[in-house]
This record gives sequence, structure tokens and C-alpha cells, in this order.
Amino acid sequence: MHIHFWPGSTAVVAGLMAPVKSARLLATGQEVKFEQDRLRVRFLNLPANAPDSPVTTIAVECQSEPKQDNELVRRERDRLQV
Repeated sequence: MHIHFWPGSTAVVAGLMAPVKSARLLATGQEVKFEQDRLRVRFLNLPANAPDSPVTTIAVECQSEPKQDNELVRRERDRLQV
């Protein structure tokens, strides 16, 4: 996963259908903790500053070929009644 604008302590990928096995910062090898539910993966406790520039890469290992389904997210995500 390539991050162009460092998000702070958490980054999210929506619609990733493959279960994530592990994640690490490519520049440093530091393990990245994550939580995954059926609609998204949250990468947690990221460093305050990006470890490399201009783009940081989080190497994500999945149990199967990674596929993304944003239509599922649009259909299934709870919406505010606005």
C-alpha cells in the first residue's frame, strides 16, 4: 500500500477482500499492527512522521490474492440518515 500523504497514527483500506496475515513498513521493516473486519483494514499505531519520502509503503501480506471491492463497502456500510 502506497501512502502519499501521511495520515497520522492510522491508515485505512476499504473493501480489501483477502484476509491480511501481516503488515510492515517497507523502509524500516517495523511491524504494523492492524484490525480487519469485512469492510476495511485499519493499520494502527503508525509513527507520527512518515518513515520515507515522498511516498511511504506498507508491505501487506494477504492469505490469498488481494482484491478490492468498493461496491460492497458502498452497499453495506452504515449510513447516517441525512
